Amino acid sequence: MGTKYSAYNSDYISYTLENEKGRVAFFGIESGARDRDKHASYNLMLPGYGGVFGAFKKALPNKWEADEKSAVYENKNGASVKYEFDGTRELNIEMNGALPNDIFSVRFAIKTAPPTIWTKKMPKKLKSRNIVTMYKTEYQLPLYVHFPDFGRVEITASSPDVYCIEELQQSKDFMGIDLGYLNYGYSHNRMHGLHYGSSFLTFKTKGECDKVSFKFRVMDEAYPPLPEDDERFNGLKRNWLNAFALNRELFDMADNIYFHGTGHLAIHMKSDMLQIVDKNDEQFRIIRRVFERQVERTFKTCQAYDGEVSVSFFNKEKTDHYGCSVDSTPGAIISLTGIAGWNLKFAKKLIPYAIKAADFIMAQDTDGDGIFEVKFAGDYMGQPSEYGYQGNWWDNIAFGHKDIYFNYLCHRALRELSALLIKVGMANEAQKYVAQLEKFDANFFDTFYNPETGLMAGWISRDGGVHDYGFTFAVSMGVNEGLIPKDTGKKMIKKLLSIMKKEGYGDLRFGIPGNVMPIGARDTIYWPCMSDWGRYENGGLCGMNGFHFLTAMYNVGMKSEADEILFAILNTYETEMTHTGLMPGYCQSIDWRTKEGVRCGYNYLADNYYFLMSVYAGRHKKKHPAVNRG
Repeated sequence: MGTKYSAYNSDYISYTLENEKGRVAFFGIESGARDRDKHASYNLMLPGYGGVFGAFKKALPNKWEADEKSAVYENKNGASVKYEFDGTRELNIEMNGALPNDIFSVRFAIKTAPPTIWTKKMPKKLKSRNIVTMYKTEYQLPLYVHFPDFGRVEITASSPDVYCIEELQQSKDFMGIDLGYLNYGYSHNRMHGLHYGSSFLTFKTKGECDKVSFKFRVMDEAYPPLPEDDERFNGLKRNWLNAFALNRELFDMADNIYFHGTGHLAIHMKSDMLQIVDKNDEQFRIIRRVFERQVERTFKTCQAYDGEVSVSFFNKEKTDHYGCSVDSTPGAIISLTGIAGWNLKFAKKLIPYAIKAADFIMAQDTDGDGIFEVKFAGDYMGQPSEYGYQGNWWDNIAFGHKDIYFNYLCHRALRELSALLIKVGMANEAQKYVAQLEKFDANFFDTFYNPETGLMAGWISRDGGVHDYGFTFAVSMGVNEGLIPKDTGKKMIKKLLSIMKKEGYGDLRFGIPGNVMPIGARDTIYWPCMSDWGRYENGGLCGMNGFHFLTAMYNVGMKSEADEILFAILNTYETEMTHTGLMPGYCQSIDWRTKEGVRCGYNYLADNYYFLMSVYAGRHKKKHPAVNRG
């Protein structure tokens, strides 16, 4: 006679018990109570393991009985476990008898993406016991476990002595997987295929225990309050929390679970998305506290003596040299002004660091025209430099010298910092930044406007070359920052949309391309599969850039056109898996797509959800609460 199972499900939860062993064999959730077939058919448990009651590891159940909402198991040693389902979203597990120290264990499959575990108290890092275990961490309950694309579960226990140990393990078959023979970067060719493996949770007790119960409660979707209840926003509701992926080693947030976010060039995107979240949501309160510690650590461990902020300096000698990620200095300042919006007392402690970083930015205006020059020449990709490899967020392109993306971030950083300084009574300190911004504003448009295309150039190289490939962000960020007049910006946006239409981009359901004209061979890295036209940063589609472009469309009055694109992307994010873990293989990450929808990215997954902010910053004109944006 074959193994029998007892199945229970609702719109929020679906699980199956293996009757002969009392094991949870199937577990699926849906925080939005939508797409029942998905959560009832996709098992979040690792097949062959599932959830196991510790007392049943050796002595198998010799008695079980089940009904529509519960199942009870007993073994010959007198231990018992009762699974009880409330019919909607709660699974209660009560255990009695001679309980071992390892009360309950569960292995979650992470083929889609590793779950992120949040806790009220800082977790304790533990030494990995073998080379397969990448991270081993101890957590205090309650836990808030987020499964990207599915939802989140709160786990509580009846006893305060219960704690949890997580081992993030990878499959031995995928250890050491890299991104291709041409990628020599340290952070890439040493990456591991973490999504092939499991998140192994063991719930333990500090002392002897003969009775304990657990509650697994499927929580509502986590997203900022929306002005209207419209199912077209389901993709936002499902994916907002995907932007906050934890690195287990430093307990901070970056692009993915392998990178740590301290001193990272995309740190400010988290700050923006944390501005408008529900302050009463316990999980968001935890995320904000984690982010505050992350920004504090960024300034204290990644700032050089000259004020530059870069992950290159993390816990190293802070010498006066240029880091490789130029965005991280203005990004750190923007992150701090964001924190001031919800915790001004904390932010004020870090203002001296932000001033030091701002002074570094000021020093980059080497010719006195108000525009900032990075120390990379930008004449061609791979140009030798004493400062190492160039790198703003668009790291596949030879941005350098007068770099428009860097300048936009610096303008925003100085604008927000000066407003914050005035707010806290430091108006005198703010004046030099205000004066710099006036000079910047006066010269910006003429510096970057390209009359040959009617668009804004991506960068002006040291040799005087104008590098313009129809960069969508070069226009949209200028509109959003108030540096390009709205009527001029509208004409530019319409031209970019016209080019996209001719290039066959369709309804842009996979995101917004960074550039709409092919980048010349001299200006992009030679990296087959990623440098070809239409792939990755050379015309590929991504969500991050959607924030800038869609917000600009709303700002210039193109609401109907922006809505059409926005809801096409949100529908993709609602109906398809959008978070693929760390790295499914060379050129296969879903954060970047060709216009046909072919995957062509590699690891910058969390940044992809930044476009969701356009709903608030663009469509609903929500302002940054920390500073006056004008």
